Amino acid sequence: MHLRPNNIEMVDNLEQILSTLRHELGNSVNSIKVTLDVLQQNYDLFDDEKKKHYLKRSSEAIARQQKLIEAMKSYGKFNANIQQEFAFLNFWNRFIGTTENRLRDKQIQFQHYHDVGSCFIHANEIALHQAIDNLLDNAIEALENRTNPIIEIKALDKEDQLVIIIKDNGPGIKEQDMPKIFTPLFSNKPGKMGMGLPIALKLLSKMNGSIEIDSTLDQGTEAKLWLNQIIYNKQ
Repeated sequence: MHLRPNNIEMVDNLEQILSTLRHELGNSVNSIKVTLDVLQQNYDLFDDEKKKHYLKRSSEAIARQQKLIEAMKSYGKFNANIQQEFAFLNFWNRFIGTTENRLRDKQIQFQHYHDVGSCFIHANEIALHQAIDNLLDNAIEALENRTNPIIEIKALDKEDQLVIIIKDNGPGIKEQDMPKIFTPLFSNKPGKMGMGLPIALKLLSKMNGSIEIDSTLDQGTEAKLWLNQIIYNKQ
């Protein structure tokens, strides 16, 4: 299945975001209330060990709320407001070097290729690195417990458009989940807040770019990052 989000889809996702917030906050608030009610009603009956147990449960529920707040704050933390020209191949070589080391440590096979000549792009270098890194993080997570894991990264120049492709041979994304993957806080992975793709999309949009996701169940996922009409030869 293929997905390239647009503004209408992002607006529609607002309902999903609010639903997730209601669910997450509602569960943790209810857990804290029940735990403290039990502790209060039985305070004189519980020994110190029991009291510590209930206080720990409350602290864990509060920690989940804090994690949710940090996830929401992270969306506003990253920006691409300041943009300037930089040599793409220098950027690419640095990124490939750090990625090789990272994937080697995780015992993931790595293939990379580029068909981009000497050029400069107008963007925010840190934001571009963050966006690609978020897509790479998703690919790495998808390959957990996967036999013969492979990640392939390409950079292509297509009619003055820079296309960076990150492909994995993971389990793919379920069809019913595809419309939700750019929704902040959506994740099927325990302990994950689902902010990687929304942040990447936000950063690329600020740089006149976009993201496409193609995924086939049990075959893998391909993420394409586009920077539109900003490749040019430096005179």
